[in-house]
Amino acid sequence: MKFAVMSLLACLMIAPLARGQKLELKLDAIAQRASSKTEVDLDGAVLQMALGKAVQSKDVKKVKGISVPDLLAGIKGVQVRSYQFDNAGAYSEQELEPVRKQVREGSGWSRIVSVKEKNESTEIFILSQGDEIGGCLILVAEPKELTVVHIVGTVTLAQMKELVNSNIKYDLAALQGQSAK
Repeated sequence: MKFAVMSLLACLMIAPLARGQKLELKLDAIAQRASSKTEVDLDGAVLQMALGKAVQSKDVKKVKGISVPDLLAGIKGVQVRSYQFDNAGAYSEQELEPVRKQVREGSGWSRIVSVKEKNESTEIFILSQGDEIGGCLILVAEPKELTVVHIVGTVTLAQMKELVNSNIKYDLAALQGQSAK
């Protein structure tokens, strides 16, 4: 799970993502068998609200003189699906094939990370659009946990590098308070 969270942060900070490349994360059958699930869908309006809050804050974090909201302004959507299971084997790798198929068959998508261990796997795919990364998909499958992250938007590689190298701590607590209203 720690790798999945770190991967999410890396993609949020690094992945310049393209409009219109939203994948269909149809994992309802898996979700029904989960003992615990977290599903996050942040679209442009919610992300802009969160960024707007950060801009109004007296503590706007800056990376090399550029505010974090400005660095992340190109992010258009974030989808996270995280499921935990009481028993190993509650889902199969085959059930993830429809998601993988979308990036295998989509032009420009490339798998940049593939880690396979005894009972675990991690894959990271990016969508290349010229000199920019146009999308990011992360799949982390463990015996009792599955995490899928998809990010859509645009950020330059230089901006991503600055965010990754910064010491900024990210806190979405303010966003939770806003979405409850």
